[in-house]
This record gives sequence, structure tokens and C-alpha cells, in this order.
Amino acid sequence: MKHQFLPHYFKYIGLTLYLIVGFLPSAQAFINGFYGRPEETQTLGIPLIFFSHTFQILQYLGILLYALAKDKVFDEFMVKVRLESMYIVFFMTLIFIFIRIIIDQNWHMSASYLLEAQVVLFLVLNKIRKQLITS
Repeated sequence: MKHQFLPHYFKYIGLTLYLIVGFLPSAQAFINGFYGRPEETQTLGIPLIFFSHTFQILQYLGILLYALAKDKVFDEFMVKVRLESMYIVFFMTLIFIFIRIIIDQNWHMSASYLLEAQVVLFLVLNKIRKQLITS
């Protein structure tokens, strides 16, 4: 079975898009939380368009581009490492949700935050596993 991935340069495009689009709202939220201000307070003078759902979708698109891009060295073994990382992330997510429901039955989490956490966890886990195996 042949896997279709994007060219390697999409890693740079995706990471840049994710960081640029995600940095401004994150900085705004951090500053508001640090000073105990309401969430809607604008302290950096950032236009409200950066907090819209369109930019949230762009951020997810950036991380998706990064995750779907090929590595410089790409062979069957790397595909196996990538699939194993997805498998581990899936079960870690299930265990996390199970434990959270046991602790607090009224707990709610946005699907977008869970998706972003899964993708970031996959990227970190995949990178660590590749470095451990190739070294």
C-alpha cells in the first residue's frame, strides 16, 4: 500500500502558519490571564479578526500540513513509526478522557482543543520516536 504525503517543504509552510496564526491570540490570552482581566479585554491592540473561527481553522490547517508532510528521509520504516505514534496517541486520548470522566462527570472539553492536543502530541511523540530510533 502506497501512502500519499505532501512534499517536505509543507512542513515549513504548516509550522509557520500554525505559529504565526496561533501566537497572537495565545499572547493575548496569556496577558489577560496573568493580569486577571476578562477574556474579551484587548491589551495588545490586536484586531478581533485574529480571534475569529477563520484564523482558528487556518491554525488547524497549518498543523495538518505539517503532520501530513514527508520527512527528508522517508521509507517504510518511517511510515511504520508514524502509524505507531498515531496508535499511541489514540489510546492515550481514550485513557485521558476515561480518567477525566471518572474524576469529574460534569467535565466538558471543546472538540477543537482535544483535536489540537492530539495533533501536537502526535507530532512530539513522532519526533521523539524518530530520534530515538535513528540515533
